[in-house]
Amino acid sequence: MNRNEEHARATAASGLLAVHDGLAGVDELSARVLRAFLGAMRMHRQLMVKTLTARGTHPGQAFCLRLLASNDGISQRDMAETLHLARPTITKMLQAMEKSGMIERRSDSDDQRLTRVYLTDSGRTREHALRAVSAEYVDQTIGTLSEDDRRELARLLEKLSETIWLALEAAGDRPHQDEGSGTACTEMPEATKAAS
Repeated sequence: MNRNEEHARATAASGLLAVHDGLAGVDELSARVLRAFLGAMRMHRQLMVKTLTARGTHPGQAFCLRLLASNDGISQRDMAETLHLARPTITKMLQAMEKSGMIERRSDSDDQRLTRVYLTDSGRTREHALRAVSAEYVDQTIGTLSEDDRRELARLLEKLSETIWLALEAAGDRPHQDEGSGTACTEMPEATKAAS
């Protein structure tokens, strides 16, 4: 992402934050929490993009590598759906990754209409290196909070995730992918199950 795109995204994000200043029917504390949450997400994304770019990796490729590490041989179509990307976007990204030797694509032996994606040894090495980058990021950010603060933050975010999970289910949808870990999100969070 070039500086102009980065600036445009930051401007749009700050505009989004400003929109939430006067939400009708929302108390000031809830609006403040929303602004803080959106601000933290925006800064998280900005720091991760800078960190990954400095290591020579496009952020989208990092998500692809993480997904493949836990789902080697996933179909290209399922990969696009899981990462919430358009099929042409994932095709272009995979072409670049294939050219650099990180992945290989093969036709499905049972269904020639499907293309399956596999990590190469080089891709596995790259994915492991990106895990180290993630660990460094956590140490520099979340790791600086006290243990009590981290426990409380985890508790609150888990509770918020449960609330969002229930809202998605009520709307007839549900999360398909835990993009942070690359693992499928196929069950309701444990605390939500206990409360049901």
